Amino acid sequence: MERKGLFGHVNDSIRGLATEGPLTETWEFICECPDVACHMMVSLTLIEFDEHRTATPPSPILAEHHIDSVCT
Repeated sequence: MERKGLFGHVNDSIRGLATEGPLTETWEFICECPDVACHMMVSLTLIEFDEHRTATPPSPILAEHHIDSVCT
């Protein structure tokens, strides 16, 4: 499984476990960029995470320095 797919699966699992508490609570997710040297965490509310996943097409969870870069 490629890195993006693996961390996407991990992030989806985190979201699945985050059923308690308000949707506005911040959670830490793993950057889903293809850079194997990247180990950045991304702080998102559950609402923000869900917006990424329900976008058409779904948008990956990316650390701020990867947005609009070659890694997207």
